[in-house]
Amino acid sequence: MDTRVAPLDGAFVDVGGRRVEVFDAGAGGTPVVVLLTGAGDTARSWLPLQTLLARTARVISYERSGIGASAPGSPRTIDGLVAELDGVLAALAPEPRVLLVGHSFGALIARVYAARHPARVAGLVMLDATPDLLASDPVRRRGYRLYAESIATARRMLPPPLFARLVRRNALPLYPGRGPFLEALTPRARDEWHSAVAALFLGDAVDEMRAVLPGTVAAASELADAVHGDLPVALLTTGTYGRGWITMHDAVARRYPNATHRLSGDRFHNVHMRHFGRIAETVRAMHDCASGDLHAR
Repeated sequence: MDTRVAPLDGAFVDVGGRRVEVFDAGAGGTPVVVLLTGAGDTARSWLPLQTLLARTARVISYERSGIGASAPGSPRTIDGLVAELDGVLAALAPEPRVLLVGHSFGALIARVYAARHPARVAGLVMLDATPDLLASDPVRRRGYRLYAESIATARRMLPPPLFARLVRRNALPLYPGRGPFLEALTPRARDEWHSAVAALFLGDAVDEMRAVLPGTVAAASELADAVHGDLPVALLTTGTYGRGWITMHDAVARRYPNATHRLSGDRFHNVHMRHFGRIAETVRAMHDCASGDLHAR
């Protein structure tokens, strides 16, 4: 029997008069798990993890403004990104609490949302999160800008058909460690992911990536003053960007009294594409704990 993961059927919700593509899997129960992509990524990169989690929980992912089949127009600011998330939740899960799982920049969006809507959030899982102090680290700030501009240069110099072929050959963009992810997909799911990535990087990916550093600046003061109480938080950090990256994540973990912080043991930033089984266990444990707390009330 083929155990590889097939694509999920997408749907659309209205957020502020704009169409947003969503993937809603699993059934019932609280909290609802919500997956938030990193900058310049597609929600289809969550497919193996979303499918695993949907066996025991309801799991939502969505394409941000201008990505996938989502209409453009939402501001790529922290306020705009948090408002977009709030609009998706208002359309799909207006009542239950949510467990936010964010990769990279998606984790920063999740943190700001949790700070603004504490009653709505049952827990945070942060996967190689973009720290709010990233822009204040000159080495990693320059490194991030160099990466974003290298993608912009490749997009500008390569004819779109060649760029798309390189994506399908896994030569572009740089997704180190994606092997387990691709092996987990059916051929159709793999084709859909490649097509989504090619469209993304020929479209709005670079613009979204350029929003990261201003986003960290906007979030930093707000998160520094936020009171997080006993919100359950789990961080998983890779060694991709060196010891300073891990130190910044240690600082993030200290902001949350009820946080655990673990290292992935490798140097693959797209941890959700490599360790989806391990992450599913973490999310399930937090989900079970939050579900038990809600039933006890």
